[in-house]
Amino acid sequence: MNKKAFLKAYQTVNKLAESENPQKQAPEPYQSNLYQSAKDEALIKEYHFAKFRKNLSQAQSHPELQSLINKEDWSEEDTQKLLAMLR
Repeated sequence: MNKKAFLKAYQTVNKLAESENPQKQAPEPYQSNLYQSAKDEALIKEYHFAKFRKNLSQAQSHPELQSLINKEDWSEEDTQKLLAMLR
């Protein structure tokens, strides 16, 4: 999911929530310089954790990466190959 799709989905959810609750509620105080609310924090952290799990799964199932990790003596070529795989 790219950033644009993520933001569009978030805006759609906000519109649905506004139409269901027409009365305004006072926002709960939330102290964070990074997130606007606790809900935003949970949503963003869940999204990043899902990306981490996907990358971990791909790394663990990549045969060339596993052979490099299990290798005892690394050459400069092996290091360059590893960096290329991690990009």
